Formats: sequence, C-alpha cells, structure tokens
Amino acid sequence: MGKRTRDVGARLGSIRGPDTSADLWYACVGDHVTDVERFSREFLSDAERGRVHEYRNPGAAERYVVTRSLVRLVLGAHLQIAPRDVPVSRTDTGKPVIAGGMHFNVSHSGELILFGLCQDRPIGVDVERKRDVQRVDLLVARWLDEPEQAQFARLTSQGLAASDAFLRIWSLKEARLKALGVGIAGSAGAPLHSVVVHALDDLLDNLAVAGVTADYVGAVAFA
Repeated sequence: MGKRTRDVGARLGSIRGPDTSADLWYACVGDHVTDVERFSREFLSDAERGRVHEYRNPGAAERYVVTRSLVRLVLGAHLQIAPRDVPVSRTDTGKPVIAGGMHFNVSHSGELILFGLCQDRPIGVDVERKRDVQRVDLLVARWLDEPEQAQFARLTSQGLAASDAFLRIWSLKEARLKALGVGIAGSAGAPLHSVVVHALDDLLDNLAVAGVTADYVGAVAFA
C-alpha cells in the first residue's frame, strides 16, 4: 500500500480525471482508537478540539478525530505547515475548502474514511460500506432520478442484489453532488451532466491487502 501519513491511515492511490488527477488516502477508525487523545492534541484546531466534547457517542467522537486528523495531516504536508494550522473553512453550502486553489473532499462509511485531494479541480468523494439497505425500493423512488432508476433496473436485471445496486448508484450520485458543493435537497437544476465521475472499484479492492475486511463501493467526481 501507499506511504503512511504520520500514523493516520495511508495513501490509497490516484485516479485520473479530465486533465488532472486526484490522490486518495484512507484510514480505519478502529485502528486508531488508542490514538484519539494524541491526535486531538497534536493535529486538530482549537475549534475542532472543542467540538469533540459535544459528541455524546464515543464512536462518533473517535471517527470525527480520526477524520479531521487525516485531512489536516495530508493538507499540512502539501501546504508545508503544521496540521493544526491548516486554514479550513466552509462554503455557504457547507463544503470544506482551503485557500490556494487546492481542492479536497472526505467521506466515511462504517469504519472507513476516504479522503481525496486535487490540485486544480473541485472534487467529490463518496464511499459506502456494502450492507442490506432497508426499504430500498422506496429510496430508489424518492432519491434517484429517471436515468438512475433505469440504471438500477439494469443492474438488478443483471443479477446484482438490490442493495448493492442502490449503493453503487448512490455513491456515484453523492460524489457528483459533493464535487458541485450541493446537497441532495438542493440538487434540482445542478449541472450534474458536467461532472466526470469514476467508480473506485480497483483502488478499493486494494484495501484487502491492508487488512480491511469489509467490502466497500465508492466514487470520485471532478467538477
């Protein structure tokens, strides 16, 4: 696998986009449960450390610390500044951004955190742990548009389980929306056709080499 990032996860690989590429890193929350206090102290901003104590669920707090630590370590290495000093802010729609034209996005599902970095194009990243999706038909009808519903029908007609088909399409949709910096509620009229999206099957298959036992699907999109 790739080079480890100061004990928080490792580089997963890269994927090509239109005239650019994105580098991807991952971390597993369970690998760092005993490191949470140190990560929080060494890598997080003052505001983020204060936010940790707002979580009532210890697991959610651990995931937050590991996620923010991975983001800050990778960005800090690229900007050549201390991780806790990386100036992360948010757009009006809530997408995290930094100054200097560098684009990044992060996603998590189950134990896995996936982080993407692109030098010159907005990107969106999504990862989904494969699982049984309750009331999948209702979700398809409510959240997928007509082309996506047609794609869902094709995948299931080819023998793919309904939950797997939905998660596959959902990861592609989420990556597109995140690249544009909009949520699903505000996606009406968004230029989704202009976003180039790639499934991450080959890269996520490599996680088995690193001992990640759960199966995941994911996508990265370039706006």
